[in-house]
Amino acid sequence: MAATGARLAEIKSNVGATNTAFGVSIMVGNLGSLLGTFIGGRIAHRIGTRRLVQTIIFGVAISQGLYGFLNALWQVPLVAFFAGTCYALGNVGVNSQASMIESRFGKSLLPSFHGSWSLGALFGSLSAGAIARVLTPEKHLVINSVIALVGVTLVSRRLLPILADRQDIAANQGIKHKQPIPREIKKFLYIVSLGSLLALMAEASVGDWSSILLKEDLHLAIGINTLGYSSFLLAQIIGRFSAGKLIDKFGIPKVLRVGGIVGGVGYAAGLLLSLSVVHHSKYLALVIMCLAYVILGFGVAPMPPAYVTVSSSIPGLPTSRALARMGIFSSLGFFLGRGIVSLLAGVVSLPIALLFPALALVGSGLLANRLREGINSPLS
Repeated sequence: MAATGARLAEIKSNVGATNTAFGVSIMVGNLGSLLGTFIGGRIAHRIGTRRLVQTIIFGVAISQGLYGFLNALWQVPLVAFFAGTCYALGNVGVNSQASMIESRFGKSLLPSFHGSWSLGALFGSLSAGAIARVLTPEKHLVINSVIALVGVTLVSRRLLPILADRQDIAANQGIKHKQPIPREIKKFLYIVSLGSLLALMAEASVGDWSSILLKEDLHLAIGINTLGYSSFLLAQIIGRFSAGKLIDKFGIPKVLRVGGIVGGVGYAAGLLLSLSVVHHSKYLALVIMCLAYVILGFGVAPMPPAYVTVSSSIPGLPTSRALARMGIFSSLGFFLGRGIVSLLAGVVSLPIALLFPALALVGSGLLANRLREGINSPLS
């Protein structure tokens, strides 16, 4: 997916779309995510999270490869919907596996697991920048998808078997699979979901818009325009592999509060500063923007895995069901957030529109204080 994100500027050019039209088309992917998260818990309950991951990787690979062949705007929302559905299903499976492993060890491991995702994304982004002038998007994305398909298929054999899913369900019998979630738990899930979607808005805005921003607003060449995303991912990797120790020492609420405020404010300041100097030196603007992405990367790094940890630690609620429920609300809000950025990009400008994700990250950080209200949560 990182390789696709790094080449979105070329894909946008190939379909001849405006910022608003392209952004709204990509936004349809969140409707697919909503569908994927809605049915993900049920599928995981039936076939197990390992088999879910092993099956859905074929859909993920096909959807990412298709992006390279788009040549008309109407094709974008169809592929985005398919890709969003597949990715959300895979997300339920992988995050459920990670949460079960984390609970067995009794340490904060999810940030490191998400850091492994960031490593793959960084490699995808760097490789995209290196070969953008050599391979067309269709050839590049097909090769990248095949590599991902083979890799995940081999590694997924070592995931926890369906017995682990059944043990997790048995250990959380307080709320049966078809029993309604109590109001007080549902209220807390709303808070967790809102915090998660605000953080994801900031993170996804980099993949969606960074290559377009650097190409069209900072006037940088294809290849160089991937450096913003690469800078973000590098900081995110470092942040995620170090976040576990910080969370164990200071707790989730404090780590998320500081990361959200510093990351959001720093990103907004760097964005505005780069715009003020781009007419004097586009390369100085590039350096400033890359630093802004680094600050954003450090700020957002612990957020998605930490919110997964919080939701999966609610007593009595099976992991896959908690994550699927959180994902439904996050995907819905994420859809609206992406739409706001796309519409603002058409009404004002893309750089000004990207101040919205910065504010969203600050909001996620402030909302982290409410995590102390978790029901019998060990994170309090």
